[in-house]
Amino acid sequence: MSADTAASRGRGLLVAASFLLIGPACGAGSPTEPESPAGVTIDFADPSGSFTQHRAAIVRLIEQTLDQARTRLDVGVVAIAVSADPAGAIAGWGLGGYAPSGAAIDIAVDPSFPDLGSVLEARLPGLVAHEIHHVVRWRGPGYGVTLLEALVSEGLADHFAVELLGVPVSPWSQAFPEAQNARYLALASPLFDNVVDHGAWFYGTTTELPLWTGYTLGFRVVSAYQARTGLSAAQLVNTPAYAFRPE
Repeated sequence: MSADTAASRGRGLLVAASFLLIGPACGAGSPTEPESPAGVTIDFADPSGSFTQHRAAIVRLIEQTLDQARTRLDVGVVAIAVSADPAGAIAGWGLGGYAPSGAAIDIAVDPSFPDLGSVLEARLPGLVAHEIHHVVRWRGPGYGVTLLEALVSEGLADHFAVELLGVPVSPWSQAFPEAQNARYLALASPLFDNVVDHGAWFYGTTTELPLWTGYTLGFRVVSAYQARTGLSAAQLVNTPAYAFRPE
């Protein structure tokens, strides 16, 4: 999920991250992996071969998710880099994602994560769907630099994963009870047009806000807008953030 700005390098979460570590890699067109569809490249940065046995599954899961995403969005050309990077994975999740632009996705894998094969099957599709929505939004209004823009971009991306794949709502999008929405919305509203402090709002670097507050608040802001309009996250991919400002 990516607190998808280069400024958000102190992370802990799917949608946040800092790991552009693309080194010598085995590409998706190697003899042991199926070729990716036109417009998509999948490269691996895993010098020690720590997750070699999972590469074919990773390629399969990415391509399956892209095929599904193409039924809703114009995915276009995307370079996907998969790195052995425990520090870039969400704590307790085994994987992490980051979409730095409208043409790239970086995926971090913790090779030592328990039962990694099952974790990939259960969690990688949702992560890829989330980041694909970011990629397409980057080409339109962009991820954004303000708090409201970041909330909307993250909320839309998580909604897209849920709507496309039927996956459960992620832990970061339900970090506090709905009864506390008004409290955190009141704190956020005066800052909507300020440059976002990703550390505070998304990564719990301040005692005032729980970890993942921004993800949860953004998910619920988008939910409220969808309830008013009946539009899906795919249909809203190019809708500017100001339209989602709570009434």
